[in-house]
Amino acid sequence: MNHIAYLEELLPASPERDEVLSVVRLGLSFQQQQRIGKRPGFLKGYLLKLLPTIEAPVTFDRLLAELELEAARREMYGTEASPIEKVDRVWQIVTYHHPKTGRQQLTFKSIMNKLSWCKSNLQ
Repeated sequence: MNHIAYLEELLPASPERDEVLSVVRLGLSFQQQQRIGKRPGFLKGYLLKLLPTIEAPVTFDRLLAELELEAARREMYGTEASPIEKVDRVWQIVTYHHPKTGRQQLTFKSIMNKLSWCKSNLQ
């Protein structure tokens, strides 16, 4: 038996019952929305794990150097070593492999934004 049917049987017909039922319906709709929303993506999660390994202070140049090392690891040891495929400083693009959607490219500006988000969430 659901909550609404239970309350309809339990409470006598009145305006107060209608108000209680509307509040319960509203609460149930909010309950369904819990744990739904934008979560950090694959690359943000990867950066969150990668940032503690970078020597402080963490700057964008140090992040790019670390991402280049990750790309070299992938080239040497295979796809399981790292999702980072390439860091292109000329075109200012980072290419990585997303497990669900495959090869993705992000501009340096997007990587900077992700770095800022990660730094604020690490502290």
